[in-house]
Amino acid sequence: MVRMFKLDKVIAEGVTYETGADEFLVIKKIGTDSTAGARLVIDGYNLGQINATLAPMHKTSTNAYGLLDLGDLYYVVPPNKKYWLSGGGTDKMRIVGFIGRLGRGETMPPQYEARFRQQIAEYLTFVEGSLSLGTDVAFTAGSEQEVYTLIPNTKEQYIFDNILYCAVSGRAAGIDWGTFALRFYKQGEPLDVLVSSEAPLGIDLKAIPSPPTTTDYEEAFTLADYPIAVAGDESFSVKVVNISGADQAPDNGSAWSFDFKAIVRYKKL
Repeated sequence: MVRMFKLDKVIAEGVTYETGADEFLVIKKIGTDSTAGARLVIDGYNLGQINATLAPMHKTSTNAYGLLDLGDLYYVVPPNKKYWLSGGGTDKMRIVGFIGRLGRGETMPPQYEARFRQQIAEYLTFVEGSLSLGTDVAFTAGSEQEVYTLIPNTKEQYIFDNILYCAVSGRAAGIDWGTFALRFYKQGEPLDVLVSSEAPLGIDLKAIPSPPTTTDYEEAFTLADYPIAVAGDESFSVKVVNISGADQAPDNGSAWSFDFKAIVRYKKL
């Protein structure tokens, strides 16, 4: 009978690890200190990339996201398999789950064998985009600017069903409710009310903390309840819209800048 033990370890880039002949790993949660992005490599296959904002190694007062829960897209390292971290050179990753210890003649349970085969084609990863206006350039009332765009390859699918954020800078005092919002477009159609007379356009950026903190805006924004699936060759776009009713100028000598990141479910068809 397989015996299970708690797994909670930090692995470092530049080191190759290998499971023993009688053990396997099931990794349920991950986090990293990598600002640019880091990924696990298992048996030579690259898996989903994460970064320290969306998936930190632990919760802090300034980042309440904590470890990324992989859900049904957990990772498996079978017996006698090498794994390592690929990132920016000195990155670390925390892996949490369990160690399976096999008895004499036992093999890895079939559900974990199946997930190991599947994980190279379906996993959680992150996508990102940015938008910057010129110094002292105002964001015109009612105008929209694209911060992220995606057209998957024919045999790919991206599902936005997890946390996301869009950080904004350009005004030291920050922005108020009703200043900027995010609008999602699929195949050119807004996934939102069509005109501002029906309701304010998009999702207010104040509702999308970047990241949530333990002292303010503690609840993360997520699309888990209403996912957006983007299949191969479909177009998807995220735009920032000025919903304030007036031109919005940045601080003198500054520029508006927006940074969009989202955890997505990636699937190779």
